[in-house]
Amino acid sequence: MADFATALRARLLAATPVSAIVGTQIYWGVVPQGKTLPYIRLNTISDPLDEHLKGYTDRQRPRVQADCFATTYAVARDLARKVIVALDQPATAGGVAFNRIKAEGPRDLGEDVAGVGFVHRASVDLLVEHKLV
Repeated sequence: MADFATALRARLLAATPVSAIVGTQIYWGVVPQGKTLPYIRLNTISDPLDEHLKGYTDRQRPRVQADCFATTYAVARDLARKVIVALDQPATAGGVAFNRIKAEGPRDLGEDVAGVGFVHRASVDLLVEHKLV
């Protein structure tokens, strides 16, 4: 069965400009302890059901937050832009048909992390319209 989260991650991993920076370090929710920078953390912020007068449709449009973590501001910001470009065009992956995304950001949310130092985080909200095929 098709899985949106797996398919979205697969699209990002397949985008050479993204994987050239993070390798396979793209995680949903919790990032495993001890991972080195840079990496991407994905979280679903909202997932409203699409509907019209006859009821719900087979389309969904969740808001996914992509946080791009890096040791420098330049890398975090560049990675955020590459995430947007990687998902900008319609595509099918893992049994999911993606339409063009809408993006908001990136926002700068860096912070001091105990034992690590300052970690730069560029956060992008992605409205990802899709349907299972």
